[in-house]
Amino acid sequence: MNKQKLWIFGCGDLGARLALQLDRNAYEVYGVRRNPLVALARKRRADAVRWRRGDATKPEDIERLLSGGADVVIATFTPDEYTPGGYQRAYVDTATAMATALGNLETPPRLLIWVSSTRVYGQGGEEWIDERTPPIPTGFQGDMLLAAEEIIRDAVPVTCVVRFAGIYGPGRDRLLSQVRAGRCAPPHPPQFSNRIHVDDCIGFLIHLMEKQRQGWSPERLYIGADSTPVPMHELQHWLARVMGYTGAHLREEVQTSQRRSKKLSNRRMLESGYELKYPDYRAGYSALLDID
Repeated sequence: MNKQKLWIFGCGDLGARLALQLDRNAYEVYGVRRNPLVALARKRRADAVRWRRGDATKPEDIERLLSGGADVVIATFTPDEYTPGGYQRAYVDTATAMATALGNLETPPRLLIWVSSTRVYGQGGEEWIDERTPPIPTGFQGDMLLAAEEIIRDAVPVTCVVRFAGIYGPGRDRLLSQVRAGRCAPPHPPQFSNRIHVDDCIGFLIHLMEKQRQGWSPERLYIGADSTPVPMHELQHWLARVMGYTGAHLREEVQTSQRRSKKLSNRRMLESGYELKYPDYRAGYSALLDID
């Protein structure tokens, strides 16, 4: 069996984890960063990822890297700073360069997956949101993410955008740190949190790659979230209990952004045939905290 060439641009934690889960007899994984030495210094596995230097804001770099062929391209970028300029570079500039470069290839990849975020949905309240809901960004982050999606969506014949909700898991424990510090959201109005375990992010990306390789046609857009939106106050109090704190521990109420107050539907994700490893926060955080 000929190995498939998978190129991961902006290859960081998510990309390195994905590479470790793939069948190495089926895929050759190339990870692209401006400075691959940073990835190696952080012990990203060189045996699973063939690191390459490249600037994804430059079409000529992308064309040079892909000149030897690419079966699948995954773009998973993060901003170098959380400013309008940082988001412009990380998403809009890379989408523009990638769309140009891929359009110049004689043979485009069979699949392009663009990893985005549910931050594009700025809606508040408690309404259910799915892929048919028009995104209404309420800040520069959502604006830039959505602009990048629109640029990249027709880059190759099969382009798939995945909007992930709040990713948690090993090394992604911001919420646990807040609970340890005694901070929580107010109970009213309920501010819904939508989450997905990092293992399910990786699992779903592999699911899309493998099913499309077998002839299945993916949708152009997916929301990647678990099956249980939950009020942040309820989630934090549950975490406090299972972490061994008393009810009085969560003493500091912190108002969170209204963009949290919505419920994300993962129906399309599940209808694709993907089975969540952690369908709700209880399963995911119990595994993270090693609770039976």
